[in-house]
Amino acid sequence: MTQLQEGKNNRVLFVDDEANILASFKRTLCKRFDITTATSPLAGLDIIRDHPTFAVVISDLKMPSMNGVEFLHEVRSLAPDTIRILLTGYADTDASVAAVNEGAVFRFLTKPCQTETLIRAIEAGVNQHNLVVSERELLRGTLRGSIKVLSEVLALTNPEAFGRSERIKRHMVALSRHFNRQDALKLELAAMLCQIGCVTLTSEVLTKQMHGEELDGEEQQLFDMHPSVGYDLLNHIPRMRDVAQIIQQQNVPLGHDKDLHFGSRALKIMLDYDTLLSRGLVPGEALLHMRDTRGVYDKEILAAFQQTVLDQEVQITDELYLEDLRPGQIAAQDIETRDGVLLASKGQELSDACIARIRNFAKAYGLDEPIRMILPDQPDQEESADPPV
Repeated sequence: MTQLQEGKNNRVLFVDDEANILASFKRTLCKRFDITTATSPLAGLDIIRDHPTFAVVISDLKMPSMNGVEFLHEVRSLAPDTIRILLTGYADTDASVAAVNEGAVFRFLTKPCQTETLIRAIEAGVNQHNLVVSERELLRGTLRGSIKVLSEVLALTNPEAFGRSERIKRHMVALSRHFNRQDALKLELAAMLCQIGCVTLTSEVLTKQMHGEELDGEEQQLFDMHPSVGYDLLNHIPRMRDVAQIIQQQNVPLGHDKDLHFGSRALKIMLDYDTLLSRGLVPGEALLHMRDTRGVYDKEILAAFQQTVLDQEVQITDELYLEDLRPGQIAAQDIETRDGVLLASKGQELSDACIARIRNFAKAYGLDEPIRMILPDQPDQEESADPPV
């Protein structure tokens, strides 16, 4: 048997109520695997909670307080990526079925088990674990790259829409914290990409809509379609279906669909609030107008949104020159060339690509400096969390 590749997770936990059996396993396998042992299921669960992820957990079936099937079921909840193997001295068909159905075991071995058989089963489990983790990391990287590309495309093609999505994202992050949402990442992604369908719109159409100017029939139809365009774009990306559905229903009033996802209800509130501010209302007036509107907004979410808006910290602004622009800074004004080309809208967080575009257009067409910018709370803001997988 060859040694496992260096750098791979080969941590194995054995759980058995017979200490001599555990000692034998550790003595036999310690040169091949990183072995940890526990003499009871409860002790094994504590180890799993307190230590880095195990590639494989091997449990005896017959143990006091909790049998192996029950234990592996708990392991699956705590560490779903860990591969589970059941080892028993009883060739019990019912136990085998229960182990597969409840504990989702990878292998079912009977004692006494030959050393080579046990090693092969553990190696197969380790390889399976590392394969699952590697594939997930690859998928996360692909998703992260796809989302970044989509955001950058929107920033370059329609700065007005991108700036709006950046403002909405900050509101959504605050609201998710307020409700302690377990799906906070999906909600953040939905906010980040809620305007991606606006790639089909010109900045002029979106500006007219935001400022309450009347759209002609074709312009209104295109604007009304942008959530569905966003859905179609994102629905083709693996694991983004929930995010796509939230975006598709972002403009649906609550009275039209009582089963709307929390994210869609929240987006409706945030987008309408942003529109009211763009039309000249101050925050208090906008919120009062929304509270007085019946059948459109979720009252609980609206009340929480009002609180998060009021709780926002005072933002530190500064006047910066082009050479002082850095990723993470937020535009406190529309950034335009001298002939009126919008490069970044008020509230937009700057990225490397956006800064490069501003500097290039400034050289070609001129730009008035300094520029009012909101400085980030922390100079080294972390990249968004991994996409859902």
